[in-house]
Amino acid sequence: MDFVRSIPVLSNLFLVERNGMTFLEALPILQNGILAGLLVALVSAFLGVYVILKRIVFVSAAISQISSLGVACAFLVAALLGHHASEVKSQFLSGPGLTSVVFACLAALLLARQVSEKRITRESILGIGYVLPAGLTLVVLDLLSAEAHAIEDILFGNSVFVSVEQLRVQAVTAVAVLLIHLLLYKEFIFTSLDPETATACGMRTRLFNRILLLTIAFTIAVSIMSIGALPVFAFMVIPASAALTLTERLGPAFLLSVVFGVSAALVGFYLSFVFSLPTGPAMLATAGVFLIPGGAKTLLPRWRLVGSPTA
Repeated sequence: MDFVRSIPVLSNLFLVERNGMTFLEALPILQNGILAGLLVALVSAFLGVYVILKRIVFVSAAISQISSLGVACAFLVAALLGHHASEVKSQFLSGPGLTSVVFACLAALLLARQVSEKRITRESILGIGYVLPAGLTLVVLDLLSAEAHAIEDILFGNSVFVSVEQLRVQAVTAVAVLLIHLLLYKEFIFTSLDPETATACGMRTRLFNRILLLTIAFTIAVSIMSIGALPVFAFMVIPASAALTLTERLGPAFLLSVVFGVSAALVGFYLSFVFSLPTGPAMLATAGVFLIPGGAKTLLPRWRLVGSPTA
């Protein structure tokens, strides 16, 4: 405490008070939530580069909604069996966490399949995969109105309190997903950027596409239980979009995306404490700030072109 007080910048940041407690005093309570948010942001922002480059933003959105439906169904079944929402939420590996993973992985395998039916396009399937689970989730929330608050914290993001078990699962998921991508980095890049050439070279493009989607789905499913569906989807899209507007090189794009995501999680969590905001939306709004540099880089040349005198 004395060390923090001796440094003006740290003192202003850590000793800010809210509801009779400073941020430094609240850290032991909030540390699991902060660590979970950082892990989710790191992995999601990394995977987000693939999501943007492969143009599968709506695939990740559909997986997120289907995974959320899995969470809601777990609470519904538990309620029918007479269990309270707090009991279900604590059973991460055997309750909503498990159904979230199962629903998300099944959705990824389904969406990875090539559509041969001409009357039902891939876009139609994605639309159904997004809208139908979203509607069913709202129905479940209405049926479980007495326990809706506990479910909404998971689905929409309020990661103030994260259990040690949940944090461990999040950490193991992060390590496993990043290890898979480290081992298969060249294959994922080749099959994502130039699938036709990769197939012509004898690579099993569909297999690598399924593995990539499964890593995305597994990350989404586990992360939803930590910080909520809305911020998870935001971390999949916003940091990578911001990075790719600033650079066209893959290495710097991955690095910038991760830096943006982790920074948004950390700053957003801090702002949620200072201003008593929901953590998920606070992190999402903070991530949106990183779109400004890329937007300015894109728009300024156009404004100059429009403002330049015609010959």
